[in-house]
Amino acid sequence: MNVGKIFENDFKKSMPDNILLFRLPDAAQAFGGGNLRFSRKNPFDYLLFNSDRGTLFALELKTVKSKTISFERSYNDHGDIHYHQIVGLNMYKDFANVTCGFIIEFREIELTIFLDINEFNRLLDIIPKKSFNVNDLSKYEIKYTVIPQRLVRTRYRYDINNIIGDVS
Repeated sequence: MNVGKIFENDFKKSMPDNILLFRLPDAAQAFGGGNLRFSRKNPFDYLLFNSDRGTLFALELKTVKSKTISFERSYNDHGDIHYHQIVGLNMYKDFANVTCGFIIEFREIELTIFLDINEFNRLLDIIPKKSFNVNDLSKYEIKYTVIPQRLVRTRYRYDINNIIGDVS
């Protein structure tokens, strides 16, 4: 199992009872290492609904080994955060009671954050490069929320109630 799927599994196991979490189905993958040129690309990974607050979250989960994450500024770029995911989150951000953003796990520094798509957009307008780290977020005064995490044997659990309460 790849590290991205492990992170997603840990995230799912962290859900309290009052949270509905739905994983958008992945596009079909090609067999034998081929490329499906016209496969559908999801706008994000998850829909999360907080029934206590009536808030819907559109989330893209990312995990990176280092303390830096790259992003794409166009469909022709290559990065950890794909351009179609940025476009997808921006499509849903203006609906009432909907919060869109990234949950990013920086494994090297054992830090997981929520970065709202509006703050991410501000970062895109300011930062001159195609990657960022937590120091960049502070430098450019980009607001983000730390998601408390604790190690349970070999896997992490995340305090989802903390993040949903902070950003909704």
